[in-house]
Order: sequence, then structure tokens, then C-alpha cells
Amino acid sequence: MPVSRAKKVEVARRRETVADFYVQGWTQSAIAQRLGLTQPTICSDLKIIQGQWRESAIRDFDLLRERELRKLDRLEREAWAAWERSQEPSQQAVISTNGDDQRTQETTKDQTGDARYLDVVSKCITSRRALLGLDAPTRIAPTSPDGEEAYHSHVMAKLMQLAESAGAGREVVDSEFITNVVEQQRIEDSEHPNDKHEGNGTE
Repeated sequence: MPVSRAKKVEVARRRETVADFYVQGWTQSAIAQRLGLTQPTICSDLKIIQGQWRESAIRDFDLLRERELRKLDRLEREAWAAWERSQEPSQQAVISTNGDDQRTQETTKDQTGDARYLDVVSKCITSRRALLGLDAPTRIAPTSPDGEEAYHSHVMAKLMQLAESAGAGREVVDSEFITNVVEQQRIEDSEHPNDKHEGNGTE
């Protein structure tokens, strides 16, 4: 049986009321008690309301992005037009006077164009690519935990400290040395498995 128009209007108004209470921090049970409805009905209404909010947010985002793209398009067109005009020859009129005799001499000067307009174009392109997500993710070089040192330098410093503590001095830390240290640590752990449990009250 199709839902009547009056019923649709009633449900829409009810959901508006449910949404108002929800954004005020009311619980589903409190809303149900206030409106004389069951909690499952309020739960169902809220699922529909939240879905509508998400769809609206997506539409609003797409609309705002499209609006910003149109602004960039216009700004870029104006910048290109200004760049073209800045390359046009410049004409100047020089008036010379000799008694009652006045002469006007026109001169034409070529112009190379104002590069500032190209900078505007470049910024428009960069902004457009960012809005459309066309650029690859920025690669960030890894650093030490405090962010003050390049990661490879940080690791090498730690390895040199390890080498000194193992009696290797400040010699070059190569893969063989690292392998030997790791293997030695593994052997020590296997020979003294209970050392890790010291201090926990068990024997």
C-alpha cells in the first residue's frame, strides 16, 4: 500500500524534530519518550537523517569545489589576457615646442611582457591541481624521532654507539658486524631465557 502524501509530510516533520533534539545532545531513549515513540523508531529515523547529512555534505563540498574552480578559471583567463597586453608595443607621444610651432613625435617601444602575470597563471594551475587531487603525494624524508636529524644519520649514530659498547671501536659498521652483533644477542637470549623475567616476583 503506497504511503499517502500526508503520511510522508508527517514523517518528514517528525524527523526534523528528532534531528533538532539529537543535535541538542538528547539520547534516543529521551527523544522517544518525549515524542511518544519507540526507541527503534528513533534509531531508524537517525540513520536516515545522518545519511541525508552525509549526502548533503558531499553535495556541498562538490559545489564549493566547483565554485572555486570557476574562480580560478576566470583569474587565469584574466592573467593570460594581461600577459598578452603587457607584450604589446608601448607608444609614447613627445611634444616639442619651438616658439609658436609645436610638433608631436610618436615613439614605439617593444616590451618583453610582465612576468608577474605568468606567476599568477602558475599559482592558478597549482591551486587547480590541488583541488582536483592530481598531484602525487609529497614524499617526506624520514628523520629521527625528534625530527632534528636525517634518519640514516640517526641510525648510523646508534650503530656506532652499539659498536663501541661491543668493543669494536669507531671502525666502519658494515653488514657483517651488524649480523654478528644480532646473532650474539640471540645466543645470549637463548642461554639466559629467565633473565627477561627478573623483577616480576617469580623464580
